Amino acid sequence: MPLEGFYCPDGEKVQLEDCLKECRLGERCLTLPTLVSISREREWSGVASTTQLLNGTMLEFLKLTQSYYIDPDSRAFMLSGSKHHRELEQVAKDLGLAAEIPMSIDRDIFDLIEFEGKELILTDYKLWGSFRVAKALGIEETGKEPHPTEVYKTTSKYGKEGSPKMIPVFKQVPEKADNWEAELQLNRYRVMLEELGLTVHEMRLQITVRDGGLYIAHNRGVYKNIYKIPVRRVENYNVQAYFQYKSDQLGIALMDNEYDIPCNNQESWGGVRCREYCDVADFCPKGKLIKAIEGGK
Repeated sequence: MPLEGFYCPDGEKVQLEDCLKECRLGERCLTLPTLVSISREREWSGVASTTQLLNGTMLEFLKLTQSYYIDPDSRAFMLSGSKHHRELEQVAKDLGLAAEIPMSIDRDIFDLIEFEGKELILTDYKLWGSFRVAKALGIEETGKEPHPTEVYKTTSKYGKEGSPKMIPVFKQVPEKADNWEAELQLNRYRVMLEELGLTVHEMRLQITVRDGGLYIAHNRGVYKNIYKIPVRRVENYNVQAYFQYKSDQLGIALMDNEYDIPCNNQESWGGVRCREYCDVADFCPKGKLIKAIEGGK
């Protein structure tokens, strides 16, 4: 089912049609174009996209079968991501590069296909927070060291007055990198292109850090605002098996009109997605449990 409506600032529900026609509170919480934009969702065509299949089956099943409401504020970063893609798409087209290429077979869109010499490079743009960037890069805190110029102004548990401030030291540990979603996504696109007779020589992400330059990013070892990182090749069989399994699971769930397997730890981001970022958590036993125990929106 489509998105039914919004939660107003006072917590009351309002249907989309009523909200967009007239604000029940007299003054809109966001501009009308903003509300229209964040209310738009792809219509279900019967074929799941790569993004849908990377999500938990429970999440996608509930979004397709339940009437749900969202807090407009929860989709703020969706607007930033869309703008980010549009601007890069336009520049790529101005340069004569292939960008935002739709694959009609399953509604997927490739961000950028370019050639370096004779080699085809597949690039996907991301707008991620520093927490996710640090995970994708395998950045870990390895210890602390004295700050070259700053000292403690008062004595506390952190250090004595006048002594150098201790700051964290970070290291990139490739074997600790956790980038499974992007790896499966880009490799599926690679397989699609290979089926069309094109050989992809390299896959990579270009990630803009949403909170880049801020203390919170630096405190995670993320110092740059944009990262370009390679995506490893995954065996075709493993890629195809994963997406076929997820597609079959969603198809069976929709056919039976029931599904009782919650998102796994990866899909639910260790429960964080259930607590803060899932639109349909209130319909899911795992989502309701996590929100009841830990709190959440």
